[in-house]
Amino acid sequence: MPAKRPRKRPIASSASAKAGSATISHKVAQATISSYHTLLKQRSALRRQLSKAAGTADIDLQTRLGKIDAQLESLGGIEAYQHASSLGQSSQRGGDTSRVLISWLNQLGLNTPGPSAKPRMLEIGALTPDNYQSCSSWIENSPMDLNSRHPDILEQDFLQRPIPATEQDQFDIISCSLVLNFVGDPADRGRMLKLCHAHLRSRPSSLLFITLPLPCVANSRYMTHDHFKRLVGSIGFTLVEEQWRESGKVACWLWRWREDSGILPEFRSKKLLNDGKKRNNFTILVE
Repeated sequence: MPAKRPRKRPIASSASAKAGSATISHKVAQATISSYHTLLKQRSALRRQLSKAAGTADIDLQTRLGKIDAQLESLGGIEAYQHASSLGQSSQRGGDTSRVLISWLNQLGLNTPGPSAKPRMLEIGALTPDNYQSCSSWIENSPMDLNSRHPDILEQDFLQRPIPATEQDQFDIISCSLVLNFVGDPADRGRMLKLCHAHLRSRPSSLLFITLPLPCVANSRYMTHDHFKRLVGSIGFTLVEEQWRESGKVACWLWRWREDSGILPEFRSKKLLNDGKKRNNFTILVE
C-alpha cells in the first residue's frame, strides 16, 4: 500500500515560520497576497460608504464589513500576508528589492564612510530587521512596519506617524518598498507619498526609494508609468533611477527630494487612462 501523503497545512498555520523557510509554494503565496489586497480594497470602499450612510443602509454595510473581516481572518490575518510577502521578497525567489537600492546607493558613492554622520534611513514596511545589515557601517537604518514581526522593527502606522518637528528627526533616505499597493485607499496612498516628502530632510541629497508590483503601473485602468512619475514629481521629487522589465514583477524608482511644485488637478481625481476588462483599478490620488 502506498504511503499516505502528508496533509497540506493552510497558510495561516505557517505564518509564524521564519521568513527564510519557504514552507508554502509560490502560487499559494501569490494567491494569499492577491486575495488579501482584494479584500482590503473592498473593506476600504465599504468604510467610505459607511461614513456617509445612515439607517438600514448602515446596518447592511456593517454586515458586509463583518463578512470581509471574517474572510481576512480566515486567510490568516496580517501575519499570513506578511509570511507570504516575505517569501515573495526573499533573495531565493529574486524579490529582494533592497539589493536594488543598495546598488543605486553604491553608484551615488554613499557607501564610502566620511567624516560626517551616517545617513539616517527609514525603512517602511520592513518584514525582517536585517535587509540592510550589510550596509550598517555606512547607513543607520530604522525599520518599521504596521505589524512588527521582530523586536528590532518599530511597530507603527506610517500614516499616523507625527511629522518631524526638527531636521534631527528627519531622514536622509526612505525606503517605501511594496507598501503603497498595500494601502487600500487611493487618497491614503497619496498622503503617504506626501508624508515621505515631509519626513525627508529638505535637501537635494535626500532620497526616496519606491517599489510597486509592475501591474500597478503597467496594467491599470487609472495608472501608467508616465502618470505615476509625473504624480510623484508633482509632490516634490526628481527621478534619479528607474528599473523594471516587461517580463518582470516589480518596478523600482529612486527619487531626489526637491521643493514641491504644487499638485496638479489631474492627480486629485481618478481618470480612465487604459480601458480593458483584464486591467486592475490601482490608482493614487493626491489631495
